[in-house]
Amino acid sequence: MKILVIEKNEIIKNLIFHILQKEGYEIKLASNGKEAFDYLSEEVFNIVITNIHLQYYSGFELIALIKSKEDHKKTKIVVLSDNFTPDNMLRLYQMGIDDMIEKPFTPVEMICRIGKLSELINNK
Repeated sequence: MKILVIEKNEIIKNLIFHILQKEGYEIKLASNGKEAFDYLSEEVFNIVITNIHLQYYSGFELIALIKSKEDHKKTKIVVLSDNFTPDNMLRLYQMGIDDMIEKPFTPVEMICRIGKLSELINNK
C-alpha cells in the first residue's frame, strides 16, 4: 500500500511517516505542492494525505489534479488541517475527498482512519 504524505510541518510529516511505516505502509514524503505534483506525475498512490495550505500548489489544486487523472481515480484522499471551516469542509467533500483528520491527532486516530481506507481498497 503506497501512501503520499504532503505536509509542510516537518515534525507532523515525520510523525505520520513513523506511525504509518510502523504499520507496514510504503511512504513517500513531500513538503510542498510542487514536490507532491512531481511525485503524482511519476507514480500512482493508493492514499494521499495532504494539508490544504501548501506552497506552490494548494491542497485544493492537488486534489483537483488527482481527481482529473484517469490513473489516479481510485486514489483515496485524506485532508489534514488545524482549521477546518464549514465552507472548506463542504468544498473538500464536494471535490471527492474520502476523509479529514484534524490536527492535533493521535497515532491511534491516524492508524484507524488509514487502516479503514486500506480495507476499502483491498476489498474492491
